[in-house]
Amino acid sequence: MLLKKKFLILAVFILFVFALLTYQSTKDEKNSISDLPLHPLKSLEQGISILGKSIKSFFKSYILIVGKEEENRRLVEQIKKIEHEKNEYLEAKYENKRLRALLELKSERVEYITTAEVFARDPTNWFQLLWINKGSVDNISRDMIAVTPSGIVGRVLRVLKNRASIILITDINSSLAARIQSSRIEGILEGSGDNKCYLKYVPHEADVKIGAKIITSGLDGMFPPGLQIGYVADVIKKSGELFQVIEVATAENLKAIEEVSILKR
Repeated sequence: MLLKKKFLILAVFILFVFALLTYQSTKDEKNSISDLPLHPLKSLEQGISILGKSIKSFFKSYILIVGKEEENRRLVEQIKKIEHEKNEYLEAKYENKRLRALLELKSERVEYITTAEVFARDPTNWFQLLWINKGSVDNISRDMIAVTPSGIVGRVLRVLKNRASIILITDINSSLAARIQSSRIEGILEGSGDNKCYLKYVPHEADVKIGAKIITSGLDGMFPPGLQIGYVADVIKKSGELFQVIEVATAENLKAIEEVSILKR
């Protein structure tokens, strides 16, 4: 019963407001005094109109913002995709360039056996070693030579069926016969264990210039003659010593090797 009364009162109120609004819309604007009772209703109507416009504007802005966010998200995803494709293209380009150079090396060297990828390095840093993905089944054997088109890398140390390790020329246990290409002065190239090489047993009085090219001499019976090793980076002469020590910068960046060619002895 109480619910019915409340509903009836609400219905009467709504009809009353509707009647007043209808009266206001049809009444001449000049009769401002008679419109005085309707001022609260006008304010209410204006407030409702402003509120409606504000809500409409809010939803328009919200939809616009959401749309922009979605558009930005799509653009970011598209940029990421383009960057990924660009990176893949560059990797393929650099790989093709390296492989073409290795193929040229194959045609130039009669000692060529195969080309292999570097897949690991010695994690302990005690030895300057790297591992390649080919082994005895690919006719690789111990003491074969690893090179790149830029220069000599090292020699095969251990051979397994499908992989092999390469001891780098910078390893402390590595040594080979070398000479200065221009002057033909000979010495023994030894690794220092810290990514450096030194050409030793060069006479103290020998004139060695910075930048001179160092190559293998072949006198050790292991490394073929004429392979590029690197360049003279520094000359160390000590008073009273019979020999000078020459620091050699390797022609190949041994920290960044990805493929090597294997040459037989």
